[in-house]
Amino acid sequence: MAEGVMQGFPPPADKQVNRGNAMTMPYMRWTFRHTRERAPTAGLRHSDTPLPLPEGTALDLDKVTFRAGKETLSVAEYLQRTFTDGFMVLHRGHVVAQGYYDGLDYHDTHIWASMTKSVTGLLAGFFIEEGLLDPRAKLSRYVPELEGTPFGEATLQQNLDMEVAVSYPEKMPPDLGLFAAVGVVPRRDGMPDNIYDFLRVPSQTEGVDKVWFYQNGSAEAVAWAIRKVADERWSELVSQRIWSRFADDDAYILVDRLMTEMASGGMNATLSDTARFAESVRRALSLTEPRTAFDRAVQRVLAPRDNRDLFATGNFAKARPGYAYHNFWYHRNDANGGLECAGRFGQKIYIDPKRELVVVKLASTPDTARRATRAGTSAGAIQRAPLDTSAVFNAMVDALGNELTD
Repeated sequence: MAEGVMQGFPPPADKQVNRGNAMTMPYMRWTFRHTRERAPTAGLRHSDTPLPLPEGTALDLDKVTFRAGKETLSVAEYLQRTFTDGFMVLHRGHVVAQGYYDGLDYHDTHIWASMTKSVTGLLAGFFIEEGLLDPRAKLSRYVPELEGTPFGEATLQQNLDMEVAVSYPEKMPPDLGLFAAVGVVPRRDGMPDNIYDFLRVPSQTEGVDKVWFYQNGSAEAVAWAIRKVADERWSELVSQRIWSRFADDDAYILVDRLMTEMASGGMNATLSDTARFAESVRRALSLTEPRTAFDRAVQRVLAPRDNRDLFATGNFAKARPGYAYHNFWYHRNDANGGLECAGRFGQKIYIDPKRELVVVKLASTPDTARRATRAGTSAGAIQRAPLDTSAVFNAMVDALGNELTD
């Protein structure tokens, strides 16, 4: 583990992880692999018959190169400079590249951060398919407790697409406010101590009509609606309908003091199971006729929706020009139908349906930027590693795709 963090019996005082330093370097590399040792979690059960990941012809990541601005980089250099912890590439279901860095191992779990939202979006697809959720209905139809709030007065689909005109208190931005509600960072006076109360704090943004605003509340509100209609926990539903289909190891998710799962960012899984998740989605998308409820949910959730014009007005527009966003998934809008899950601190899943390609990147990329608190505004400059941008990531996955399909 980097720089001796949490090493020794006991670790030296300056190497100990606490709630104040856990999201800063060098401590967060340890934090992102030991979530369940720091906070309460709920488990997601693995499969009795995990999806096989056979080895294919290996790529040499030192020899696959691409342009990153004015630089030419190898994939191996890019991974090192973006604080990558785990990396895996699948082509037609075969592992053609993988790397475990800074001590990460095959059975080690790693935080997904906001890639968890994409699982919540997929889970919602099951209940929309079954007629238990209507995407056109106000979310308050399913969660009366949210009536009169921005999330409750918006439709389910508006929440799924981040089209909710919501404002958070300046002292409670949508990231730190939720982290505090779950208990993973210090909670200031007046901040809620559970997710349900967190959702009641934001207010409607005045003077904003159509909007795209990325924040955590919408995913938590959708998860609440799912729990209500299913009368079951998010973790149990994900175990039954998604994770137990393919996974080799249990995953887990952060919970608050009421055992409410952090459905917008609390999931943790191994690198290989993250790849299995992405490959399962890719295979479901490739079917002309869906065979299972999982296939139908995937095809519904990932059907294209072109909201690029609205996305371009949002707080992530500069980071992802030309993208669309639907059901908590990013659509790259390229010729290959590229899809992404993305999470803070460098978490990435990329699926290229045309090239039959899956790329997974788990990382500990520093990111201390303050998040926007109000729809219609953008956050400050994102303080990340210079190469940790969507444009550079896309250039990297295109180089991999070209290498595999030339």
